[in-house]
Amino acid sequence: MFEVGAKYEFKMLEGGGDVTFWGTVESYEHPLLKLADSEPMSLQINYGAETQLLGTSIARPGKIINVTSPSFISAQKQSE
Repeated sequence: MFEVGAKYEFKMLEGGGDVTFWGTVESYEHPLLKLADSEPMSLQINYGAETQLLGTSIARPGKIINVTSPSFISAQKQSE
């Protein structure tokens, strides 16, 4: 069902609401799906010729998702 190495848009119920996020599948053994760790990202704003660096986010460990959980809504593979 899930392709290892592919990027998906996930929708889940978290904290009483719908949450949407992207993740790359690291491994999948039904019903558990492991997402790869996220890369740190630089946060910046461009003002014409000037750029202001706001900081760098920290890398986050990959999530483990139970795809049979009532919290799991959907996953859609990124178009290539």
